[in-house]
Amino acid sequence: MKTFIEVVNAGSLKKAAKNLGMSVSSVSFQINAIEKFYGAKLLERNVNGVELTDEGKIALKNMETIVSSVEEARKLIINIKGEKITIASGMVGINVVYEIQTLLRTKYPEIDVRVELRGAHECIRGVINGTYDFAIVGDILKEHLDSDRLFVEEIGEDMLVLVVPNDHPLAQKDVITVNDVIKEPIISLTDDYGITTSLKKALAASGVRYDDLNISYVVSDFFSQINGVSNGIGIAITSYIAACRACEVGMIKIKKIEGFKAKRKVYFVATKLSMESNRIKKYANLIIENGKTLFANFAEMCLFQVF
Repeated sequence: MKTFIEVVNAGSLKKAAKNLGMSVSSVSFQINAIEKFYGAKLLERNVNGVELTDEGKIALKNMETIVSSVEEARKLIINIKGEKITIASGMVGINVVYEIQTLLRTKYPEIDVRVELRGAHECIRGVINGTYDFAIVGDILKEHLDSDRLFVEEIGEDMLVLVVPNDHPLAQKDVITVNDVIKEPIISLTDDYGITTSLKKALAASGVRYDDLNISYVVSDFFSQINGVSNGIGIAITSYIAACRACEVGMIKIKKIEGFKAKRKVYFVATKLSMESNRIKKYANLIIENGKTLFANFAEMCLFQVF
């Protein structure tokens, strides 16, 4: 099946054979075996390469699901055996995830707990492909939320806020509207970030198009976004929980946007397959229970200090 997928991606048996370090005849033999298994011609072979038949398109999706599931199980078993877990966190978890890491290490000193900060959607893709065991994110794409492979639980609440330089005119205004915001140059994150997809949803719910914003800069990480605002390059709409510390140390000002549908949920994500393991489920429950408390406490503390 992996050979068939490689042939489709490479576009020819010859290229696939080179990529796989196999002979063309071996690749051809495997394709014939797959077609015999499915009982249908899956590839049309010609001088220009290969093309999927209608039956091949169906079989390809099936094979991709099977191979992905097998790889997920293999990585899960390796991780359980190796007593290592990796938590991927979107920016919404930046001030909470390391406390969770410490709690896990304290209660289960025999395990190696690692944390990686990524965009929310990259975190979830990593959970699906077995790179990460768990994810803490502030946005989930509908295709992931509807996936029958994922276990998802709400563990907190965040909101989108306006962040501006300390000396910016908007920093002195008591009431800021979306119309005030769309006039200013905005520093945005890439679509890998849940902050960006949450922003698009919030704007749509508030009757504003994302294209109406004056997106002057698109940066690939949250820290560049905050530093850009701090240095007066532009303003940004970003995660309240993530930006809270930067506001506390005086890098930026945080402001609410009047009438803006700013609230968003924070999620814990794992695969349903991983939750079949009592050991993994034990770690997950600790993260969920403590995550709910930590997010609630942090949000309350920030609300008191920032606004």
